[in-house]
Amino acid sequence: MLYRLFVLCLLLKTTTGLGQTSADTLAMAAGQIEAVLAYDRATKKQAHLFEGNEYVAHNYQIKIHPFFFSDSLQIGTVDYNGVFYKNVSMLYDIVRDELAIQRPGTPYRIRLHSEQIRSFSIGSHHFARLVGDSTVEVRTGFYQLLYDGSVKALARRVKTIHEDISSGQYKADFVEEDRYFILKNGTYYPVKSKRALLRLFPEQASVLQKYLRANGIKFKQQREEAITAIVRQYDHLTH
Repeated sequence: MLYRLFVLCLLLKTTTGLGQTSADTLAMAAGQIEAVLAYDRATKKQAHLFEGNEYVAHNYQIKIHPFFFSDSLQIGTVDYNGVFYKNVSMLYDIVRDELAIQRPGTPYRIRLHSEQIRSFSIGSHHFARLVGDSTVEVRTGFYQLLYDGSVKALARRVKTIHEDISSGQYKADFVEEDRYFILKNGTYYPVKSKRALLRLFPEQASVLQKYLRANGIKFKQQREEAITAIVRQYDHLTH
């Protein structure tokens, strides 16, 4: 970095001394110097993001991938150790509940320290790290924010390994078991049924029930959509 900066400064000084420069030349040289400084500042800042341990892949025999949304690298953002990073190539491993990022220019993936991640986003999907509360089944980890209003709807993305050797051969799959929570008045409530969901909004329960019917949303088949729709409609009715 210092060598590149020295060369640019020398060029600027030389052209000025020879009287061969102009305002445009000076502006261009100054711009080049600032570009070098900006690049090195960004590189130094980004370096802290790659201080985690190497990400270790899962058993290759399991054909279903362990990641959220896709097994291809996704571009996102992460608030890590108090610094906000953009345009990060990442994968969210929901089996281990950890974020893996790709080191630029290499095939290596780094597992970030989860306790230093405040939040991250993959495309339009936003996640935040919550500290667990055993009284309401909220475990420490990452939760997707499905709706952010006076009442919040969150999803805990879960995949567990299901192994089967009954045929004499090893078979395994990742099974999805997503869990949902409502944050209302500072308290988290698990949502396992439509009744449990509507019970959180007693004064609007009948209206919200009709809203689901009118929009053809069935809780058992469309649980996530139903939860999000109910919370959004509740916000609309009360605010």
